[in-house]
Amino acid sequence: MGTPGLPNYHGRQLLRELKRLRELADMTQEEAGRKLHLTLQKLSRIENGQLPGYHELRAMLRLYGVAPQEWQPRLELWERARKRGWWRAFGLKDSSYVCMEHEAARAFEFSLGLLPALLQTERYARASLRHVDDVEAAVSVRIRRQRRLFEEENPLVLHALVHEPTLQQGVDREQLLLLAERAQLPNVTLQIVPQSAGLHDGLDGSMTLLEFTDPHEPDVVCTESVLGLAQSQDIGKTAAARRRLDRLTTLALTPEDSLDTIKALIW
Repeated sequence: MGTPGLPNYHGRQLLRELKRLRELADMTQEEAGRKLHLTLQKLSRIENGQLPGYHELRAMLRLYGVAPQEWQPRLELWERARKRGWWRAFGLKDSSYVCMEHEAARAFEFSLGLLPALLQTERYARASLRHVDDVEAAVSVRIRRQRRLFEEENPLVLHALVHEPTLQQGVDREQLLLLAERAQLPNVTLQIVPQSAGLHDGLDGSMTLLEFTDPHEPDVVCTESVLGLAQSQDIGKTAAARRRLDRLTTLALTPEDSLDTIKALIW
């Protein structure tokens, strides 16, 4: 039986690969399903979001003419697709964003009102999350997410744009020191969008654009409000989000001037 629920990043890679292999073998879904003893509906579900069982996967690879010595990368993808994410232990009601961020190669974001989650101290995180049901769990998840910045292999590349007034709202010396420290990481770019920029696109609200190493995995743009998380992988919407973030980048202080601004607030 397939694993229930939507597959993760590795699962989506595998399902795209299985569809590609079937098409290379010049088989229709109906023909492949008949030879695999799967219904057309079942094979369609597999190619569109349902992870196959281990033996189903091996049967597909065999049918599609993949040499046995080339199976291992696909089998490893299947194993990674079945692996439970670390966030499961925290009992999150909605782990969709955390899962996507964990899978992403780059995060490009603008923050209005609150500092970026990956740059927050525990104290700041707790203050900003005091409205949620389980504050301690939410804070633990936020701090755990920050490990992506320090991974030895493939650390998350973060480009964070912060609206200048945010630095004056509940930001203590400890938080400023952390911002300065994180801004100097090789995979982190921190820029301040100054108040003097006047009216600009960012005043509509915060947004995050996540990018992935797999060229077939579309970018995803995310926004959050009191109504919850909204996200889209629509190419038009992600392109519009990127243009907006690029415009904000041109309005922002350089990373060097941004760091100097933060240091000036510290001292």
